[in-house]
Amino acid sequence: MEAYRPQGNVSTLKTAVPGPSQAGEKRANKRFISQQIKLTFLGVDHVAVNWSLGGVLVDDRHPHVALGTSVSGIMSVRGCEGRFRFAAELVRRDERTKELAFRFINPSRALLDVLTRITE
Repeated sequence: MEAYRPQGNVSTLKTAVPGPSQAGEKRANKRFISQQIKLTFLGVDHVAVNWSLGGVLVDDRHPHVALGTSVSGIMSVRGCEGRFRFAAELVRRDERTKELAFRFINPSRALLDVLTRITE
């Protein structure tokens, strides 16, 4: 079925709606699946399910922590020397998979360097 277009003075509608995204991806940073990263915060060790330069996904071992909560802790990366302080904000809880997504808050140059190094 074709839409009816009246003849005459018709201008093209311009919209600000973006085109389709690639596979619905909204992340600004590429995700990596690795068990190289261990984070310790809220008194518990967490192995990253996946991570990016912008944040990390871990198993939900804190069911009562509210979205928007900030945490701080220590990160270690297998195969890399040193431990790295980090701060992160809880941005998403997936009830189905029982996972928590954290966004890094002002990551240090050292933290970004080690994460970049293990992606190469």
